[in-house]
Amino acid sequence: MTVPRAYSCYATGVKRFVLIPTLALAAAAALPSAAPAASNPTLLISSVRALDTAHHTVVFPIHKGTSNGTTVWYILTDVSDAAQAKARGLVFAPLLAGVGATMTVGESGGTWSFPAHPDFAPGRVFTPGPTGFPPKAAHPGATAPDAYSPFVHLGGSSIVYNAPIVATGDGPFDVTTHANTADRVLALDPAKGTVTLLLADGFAEGKRVFYISTEASDPGAATIERATLAPRIGKSPSSARLRIDALVNGQGQGFAFDALSGGLAKNATAANSAQLQSPGNILGGLPAAVAGGGVYDPLWDASIGVWTKPAVAAKQNVKLRSAGAVQKAADAGHITAPDGKAFGPAGIAVNCPVIAVEGE
Repeated sequence: MTVPRAYSCYATGVKRFVLIPTLALAAAAALPSAAPAASNPTLLISSVRALDTAHHTVVFPIHKGTSNGTTVWYILTDVSDAAQAKARGLVFAPLLAGVGATMTVGESGGTWSFPAHPDFAPGRVFTPGPTGFPPKAAHPGATAPDAYSPFVHLGGSSIVYNAPIVATGDGPFDVTTHANTADRVLALDPAKGTVTLLLADGFAEGKRVFYISTEASDPGAATIERATLAPRIGKSPSSARLRIDALVNGQGQGFAFDALSGGLAKNATAANSAQLQSPGNILGGLPAAVAGGGVYDPLWDASIGVWTKPAVAAKQNVKLRSAGAVQKAADAGHITAPDGKAFGPAGIAVNCPVIAVEGE
């Protein structure tokens, strides 16, 4: 899918075409290198087997299930029940109980049966534009039917799990072009029961955080986040989402940075994961296990911000590390929505479970 010269709110612009100032984007073209590996990261999902922030990788236990006769492979990251979180080594995310856009999963002999699953066959496309963002072309690399959601409950249970499906079939698994795996899958070993995923990194409450993006309700967001396009999660109520801020044109931060300096156009592989960077999104909350954390949900409501031309000219578009700092800049008129209106939610839901926090 080719993007017209009209600029999009997120990436593909399938909907919501708006104008992003070219001058502001051009100023983001020459940006510093990515942040170094984290020092002393605290792992929040205790079931995770390994974390390597230098190579941007995380190793999860992989679970085998079925979906309409197809073998599927899924991970578990969060759950709405505190006892299950402790028993399974997951993050306790109480807001998941009200997420609404769930699937009911059957269970037999410990094997979960999903009513729907993603199609990983489409090839992900991201071709940077002259200033990096907006792109010349963009298309998500995995799509899911309307029935699919990563948020599931077993039978009549009210407990909700975050259980993204990350691969299909019985192998071999394509971890280069991702024809049968999610775009963040770097390795999948059924014998060892593990899957290695590409980490994203950003900020929350002034701390550097590491997370994975598994689904997004918008095709542009799914492309940028290397996530599965899952429209159903966009039907979740706003009360079940927390805030995540994504900037277009910050210094060393934002979509233009990721497009020009972060390898956004490349397929993620085990060989290049250390070179792939993230736009440095700012999450509006952290799990209660983190000092200063509180009510938490891996489902986020995205707000897209653009530094204004005067702010860029004055070099005010510095790297921001908290939602409060973003809001302060927006209140001062330095950050707006891509169409120049007031900064705020763009109507995009993303599933981004937090894996670790630096310096805890």
